[in-house]
Amino acid sequence: MNRKTLWLFILIIILLCSACTYNRSLPPAESPAPRPRQEKQQGPSAPKPSPKHQEETDDSLSKSDKEAVEENINGFDISEDEAITKQAESLMMTQIHTAVDQTEISQLTEAQDKSTENDILVIYDKKLPPEIIYDVKYEKYNLTYDYFLVTSEDEVNIFKNPDPDDAVVCTAGQYEKLALHQQVSGKTFGDSDIWYKVSCKHDGDIVTGYIHSSSGVNRTFQFDKMLSALQDLQQQLAQGKLNHISNYKNANGAPPKKGEGATDEYGMRIYQSAPGYFQPDTSSDFRYIPDGMLVRILDQTDEFYRVAVDSFNQELYVPKNYIDPDNALSQATHVVIVDRNQQNQAAFEISAGEIRMVSYTLATTGLKGQSSFETPLGFYRAIEKKDRFQYLKDGSDEIAGYAPFATRFCGGAYIHGVPVAYQEKDGQLVDPGITEYLHTIGTFPRSHMCVRNFSSHAEFLYNWLDPANGAIIVIE
Repeated sequence: MNRKTLWLFILIIILLCSACTYNRSLPPAESPAPRPRQEKQQGPSAPKPSPKHQEETDDSLSKSDKEAVEENINGFDISEDEAITKQAESLMMTQIHTAVDQTEISQLTEAQDKSTENDILVIYDKKLPPEIIYDVKYEKYNLTYDYFLVTSEDEVNIFKNPDPDDAVVCTAGQYEKLALHQQVSGKTFGDSDIWYKVSCKHDGDIVTGYIHSSSGVNRTFQFDKMLSALQDLQQQLAQGKLNHISNYKNANGAPPKKGEGATDEYGMRIYQSAPGYFQPDTSSDFRYIPDGMLVRILDQTDEFYRVAVDSFNQELYVPKNYIDPDNALSQATHVVIVDRNQQNQAAFEISAGEIRMVSYTLATTGLKGQSSFETPLGFYRAIEKKDRFQYLKDGSDEIAGYAPFATRFCGGAYIHGVPVAYQEKDGQLVDPGITEYLHTIGTFPRSHMCVRNFSSHAEFLYNWLDPANGAIIVIE
C-alpha cells in the first residue's frame, strides 16, 4: 500500500468515527409536544374526571408521621401573600374596606336599569335558587354573588362612563373584588370595547362606574351547580350509607405504584390513596381513589369491596384494608362546597327537607405545580377537625408554621385559616399569633391541595360543622 493510499484510508476512518459520535438533536416528531391548556369542566354537580395528560409533579416532599404535622401547605411562599396583603392594606383596598355585599346591591338595582345610554351585553343579577334558603350566619366578608376580580398589578381607573377619556370616579387595586352589574360595549381601549359596570366602597360610600375588561376577570357563585351537587349527594345517601377511603399518611399501606409520576392519568395523587381495581384482581388495571373520598359498598369478595365511586361515576374493587365498613355517613346535614374554578365556597345546613345557606365566601385552592397539587374534585367525608396543625419546610423535617381551625377531608388536605409562619428568636420558634386576612384569598390557586379561608370563617366552620354528618364537595 503506497503512502497516498494509506492517508486516504486513514481519512475515511476518521470521517466514519466522527459520524458515529455526532450527537444529533431529536427530529421534530420526537420533541415533546406542548401540553394543551385544560378547559375548565362545565358539567353539573358530580365531578367525573376523565383520563388526561398530567405534568410530572415531584412527590419527594418532606413528610411526617406525626398526627398534627403535614407537608408544606403553601403553593407559594406565604411571605408573597403577606406582601400583597400589606400593599392592599396600605392603600385601604382590602375587602373589608371596599367590598359591597349582596344586601346592599339591591339599593343599586334602579341605577342598573337606568344604564340605557350604553349597549348592555349582559346583566349580572345572580339569585339563590328557590330550593336554597338564605340563612347566612357568617357575615364578616360578605360580597355580591357576581363580582369582578381585578388582576392588574397596577392601580386601574374606574370611569364615570365606559370611556378612558371620561372622568375617573375612583381607582381599584390588584385583587379587589368589585360588585358586578353589567357587561357593556363602550369606547375601544387597547383591542377591546368590552367594559364592566361595577361598584365598590370609597370612603364609606358606594361608588359606581366602568372598568375595562383588560383589568381583570368576572367571577360568580355557581349556586345552581352547588345545588346540583347537594342533590347528587342526597341521592347517593338515599341508596344507602356511604363509607370513605381511609389511608391517611399511608397508614393502611402504600398503594401499588403506577407509572413514574406523583399522580395517575386522572390527576389523583398516589400518596394517601387506595387502588381501585377495574376487576377483582390485583393484576388488573386500576386507578387511585384518594383518602376521604366517599364510596358505597355494593358487594364483597374475600379480598375486595366492590364499591360505587360516584365522584368517578364508576364501580371499582378496593382491597378491604382501605375501608372501615363500620365508619359510615348515613346523612349529610352539614355540607361545604368548594368551587375551584371560581375560587369561592358556600356552606349548607340540611334538615327537615330544607337546604339553608349559612355562609358564602372566598377560598383559595391547591396549585398544580412541581411541589404542590390541585385540590381534587369529588365528594369527601368531613373526616376530623383540629384546632391547628403544623406544616414542614420544603425539603426539611423542620416545622415552618401552622394553620388554625382545620377540617380535614382528603389525605393531608384541610379547609383551614390563614397559614402562620413561625418567627425565630434566640433559636426558638415564636408564634406571632393568628392572622385573619390574606388579600390573595379568592384569587387564583396558591395553596398545596388545601382550601385556604379567612381565619374567622375557618373558625366558623370549625365550630359549626358536625363531622359525624358532614361532607365536603369540590366542584368546578
